[in-house]
Amino acid sequence: MKIGYACTPITTTLRTTRKLTLNNYNENILKDLIKLNLKDLKAILEFNKEKEIYLFRISSDIIPLGSHPINKFDWYNYFKEDLLNIGNFIKINNMRVSMHPGQYTVLNSPIDEVVNKSLKDIEYHCTFLDSLNLDFSHKIIIHIGGVYNNKKLSMERFINNFKKLSTNAQKRLIIENDERNFSIDDVLHISSIINIPVVFDNLHNECHINKNYNIKKIFSQVKKTWKKEDGIMKIHYSQQNPIKKIGSHSITININKFLNYLKEIQNFNVDIMLEVKDKEVSSIKCINTIKEKIYKIEKNNILKEEFDKYKLLITEHDYNFFFKNSSEFLSIIDLYNFIDSFENKLISLENYLFALNKAYKTIYPNMSKREILHFKKLLNTEDFSHFNKAKIYLKKLSVKYNLIELISSYYFSQM
Repeated sequence: MKIGYACTPITTTLRTTRKLTLNNYNENILKDLIKLNLKDLKAILEFNKEKEIYLFRISSDIIPLGSHPINKFDWYNYFKEDLLNIGNFIKINNMRVSMHPGQYTVLNSPIDEVVNKSLKDIEYHCTFLDSLNLDFSHKIIIHIGGVYNNKKLSMERFINNFKKLSTNAQKRLIIENDERNFSIDDVLHISSIINIPVVFDNLHNECHINKNYNIKKIFSQVKKTWKKEDGIMKIHYSQQNPIKKIGSHSITININKFLNYLKEIQNFNVDIMLEVKDKEVSSIKCINTIKEKIYKIEKNNILKEEFDKYKLLITEHDYNFFFKNSSEFLSIIDLYNFIDSFENKLISLENYLFALNKAYKTIYPNMSKREILHFKKLLNTEDFSHFNKAKIYLKKLSVKYNLIELISSYYFSQM
């Protein structure tokens, strides 16, 4: 079982989302951006390996304007050596990557122009994965699209337009149930016609009006859509954010809810993509929990490391946590349960400011007089939102001065 997250880790400064606008298009700038994106992609994969995260979704922006007609640059061959190097790293370390085109990639649109752009966008994503010389277990995920007042015709359009894709793109594509238009039953029906895998999303299923709660039955049906060349069945897992609209992902993964879900699906071999705001933080949380709960691997150094990383974040909720010691927790799961107990609870201003000032003292020796004055100005208010701006400002300064202690902690992970 591999567990992973999407696109950009939040406890590093690495990113693969550098963009180029049409107005500023220039091939030399494009080359520079791709070079930086690929360099950071390799670094992210190395970071993931260190954290035992072997599932990762690559950003669609890895090649700026990748599917736009203005981009005629032969990046595939120009960066061939770099791309193959990244692909080899993925294969040597038994990693699995995927890509997920955005909401404007709609194969079942009734508008030809949208369909043509969508076909090109999927082919771009396929070309990128092909450039890494990866097998067909590394997938491209898309939704079916809109209903357009006629669900049956919309499904037929998807099927017909799917057939216009190249053989490689067809082999890489997997389809996902969504929260409004196409249920897991709809997606399974389409899969039975075009013979491609289904990726099941639990939260989308819970949100859909025609929801299907028999998880074992769903998994049994979905598993049949995955052929040997497709690799292990891949699923998306997320939890509802209780204070946002239905379908919004939670800030972090509640570990008990995750363990309950694992218990339900324990007879299935799956790779789990977490869709959650704190990305690798929850991935590490789930991986550590599985190691301790299922494989009975207990490491005190991991407990201390996680305790230290959560320290300032939890201090916002509980002033006394700052003075605790990791030895007070019996296990990593014990620590995570304590952390989850503060989920969605109001934060007192006193605790928030205490944690904020502890972070400020870490950055203070690097700050200019102007930066110190600006920070204090943000605190000189009764508006709580300004205190949040002060925290955002400290995050900006942490990156500016490359303060790894703060950047790699989880203090900024839930902003």
